[in-house]
Amino acid sequence: MIKILRIALILVVLVATMGLSNASYVSATIDFDKLSDKAKQFIENGNGGEITEQEAINQLVPIGQILVGIASIVLVVAGLVLAVRYMLSGADEKAKLKEKLIWYVISIVLVYGAVGIYNIVTNVMNTILAN
Repeated sequence: MIKILRIALILVVLVATMGLSNASYVSATIDFDKLSDKAKQFIENGNGGEITEQEAINQLVPIGQILVGIASIVLVVAGLVLAVRYMLSGADEKAKLKEKLIWYVISIVLVYGAVGIYNIVTNVMNTILAN
């Protein structure tokens, strides 16, 4: 019973000190003129930084080449793992690995097909624009 009274007393003291504390309340007001000025300044800052097509190509193509390189490494490692598992597995395991091989081939087609489609589209567009 004494523990309950002590806990109640501590709670009353805590609530009282929270009420007596010097809490400052924040009131938010929106100044639409300042907000509008900041928005216009943001738009004006963005208009000066135009990038040309060649600069975009120069920055994005190396990223694509790095991603294709990483994908190639992953594909080689996955192919080696599939090959080793195929050689060491039994008949049931070989059937399951052949199903995984289908997805492996599809991933190869997707990675290198995307690169091929990009090259074809850029060559055709460059030919059209050159004429």
